[in-house]
Amino acid sequence: MKYEIIPCVEEDEDYIEEKLDAFCYSIVPPEEGAKDEDIVFKITDGEGNIIAGCIMEIESWKFACLFTLWVDEKYRGKGLGSSLIREAEKTARKRNCYAMIIGTFDFQARPLYEKHGYKMCGITRDFPRGHELYDFLKRLDRPVQEYVPSKDLSACFEINQGDEKDAVIIRQGLKDYDTSQAGRSNEQIPLNKKALDENGNMIAAIFAGVGRWNHFYIDMVWVEEPYRNQGIGSELLAETEREAKERGAYFAQTELATDWNVEFFKKNGYTAIGAWEDVPKGHVTYILEKRF
Repeated sequence: MKYEIIPCVEEDEDYIEEKLDAFCYSIVPPEEGAKDEDIVFKITDGEGNIIAGCIMEIESWKFACLFTLWVDEKYRGKGLGSSLIREAEKTARKRNCYAMIIGTFDFQARPLYEKHGYKMCGITRDFPRGHELYDFLKRLDRPVQEYVPSKDLSACFEINQGDEKDAVIIRQGLKDYDTSQAGRSNEQIPLNKKALDENGNMIAAIFAGVGRWNHFYIDMVWVEEPYRNQGIGSELLAETEREAKERGAYFAQTELATDWNVEFFKKNGYTAIGAWEDVPKGHVTYILEKRF
């Protein structure tokens, strides 16, 4: 069939996200009444400045993600990171989450997460260049001895729930630290594309881009049901990969492949380098890469 590949527009993202959610929930229904939410925790000094914080995402499948945790350099080694991890886990358990997943680079907090009982599930090597990314998981529905650092001054500071403005500060603090450790090649470049049929109707889309460390990331891939298994999704992926290479990407990586769509990525040259078992419950989420 004939179709045209063009860039997406802003409103396409919500449409595709709704389509993907509906499809995934038809396979694994969300917990009754559950919804995705972000929770921000912050620690401030005596003048109200944020000196540490984290952002936890709670998924409607009742697992949590802690991908953003930051402590100001002057306050590191005082137990603030541990206190934030404990607070996030406590809140996740109150919301009936059974697991927490995190990602951390070799210049971030791998030893800290391991002390808190997180188990490594995958390693992305040479990302950023000369470094490694580690993916971890911890079951929250099983008894575990809580880690408390020997030098713990966290009792001197109060943890409060923050808002989106606080989240911006925490993200920027972590971004600045990451840049100081691994540099930065460019700002994020979105490469979102869609396929239109002869009548201009969207029949498939991909949301992806080039990250600041020159990796090609994939957020969403969708093909309308009547057009599946015709190579449209693969062509969208290949076209986006080609442009990503032109923009300097040296490999592709995604952490959003599940056991019901992983074969699509594998047939397009992606390899599993790790997996979160039983995420969502009864299924597997794979960490995939493809070297260019």
